[in-house]
Amino acid sequence: MRGRMKCLAVLVTLSCLLLVPVGTTARAGGPVRWIHLALPAQPNPVIERIAGVFARQVAQRCEAKVSTSGGTSVGVELVIQPGIGTEGFSIVDGADGSIRIVGNDELGLLYGVGKLLRTSRYDQGGWTPGPWRGTSVPVCPVRGIYFATHFNNFYEAAPAEAVERYVEDLGLWGLNSLILHFPHWQFQGFDDPAARRSIRHLKSILRAAKGLGLRVGLVEAANDGFKSTPRELLHTPVPDAWGRHGDFGVNLCPNNPKAHELLLC
Repeated sequence: MRGRMKCLAVLVTLSCLLLVPVGTTARAGGPVRWIHLALPAQPNPVIERIAGVFARQVAQRCEAKVSTSGGTSVGVELVIQPGIGTEGFSIVDGADGSIRIVGNDELGLLYGVGKLLRTSRYDQGGWTPGPWRGTSVPVCPVRGIYFATHFNNFYEAAPAEAVERYVEDLGLWGLNSLILHFPHWQFQGFDDPAARRSIRHLKSILRAAKGLGLRVGLVEAANDGFKSTPRELLHTPVPDAWGRHGDFGVNLCPNNPKAHELLLC
């Protein structure tokens, strides 16, 4: 039931990712093998990361090459221009057949790159730019997802790089928030080698999200403990009508003075 509730929560959260488009026009053109990606004069690390995501997404789908120097057959320009609306973007035609992705901010730019990538074609060895043109602004201010990084699921067991790429995909689709969880109940303590591996894994995921400009956070049960927590400090779970205890047997009892002191450490 717990797993079903988490899946339901993710589905409900994703339902808030709708963007409001304003106007579209078609654009003709065939596949190209070279793409000139123009960045702002002094791009910050987030914009550089977004540029890298664009290049990698194109490269893994076709033989087209993305370059940030020199002129090539098709130009894609990344621009930051406030005034569109928080985290909004516009995709417009530029000079000489170029395409301008204009973000109200860094996240808007990320979502604009995602829109162009999704509407483009990757065939005949090259890249055909998507025809969508217009402006889009997120409906909901918070569009996030919770990674349940425990139970040996994908978020915990997959290589960090695979999870980081998944974070990039979520960002391209319009998410702006990511929450993770450190599962105390799986470990003896912070010095447990498995706990250290988990912390390194969580940090890599958080860095990937922050590198794209996403907001990140940790969610924890206020009275979670480790496996090594003395039994006399734990509360006694009371099963419900279905026999469930509602915890993993390592939750401290705040009414116990020693447990309360430990929670405040």
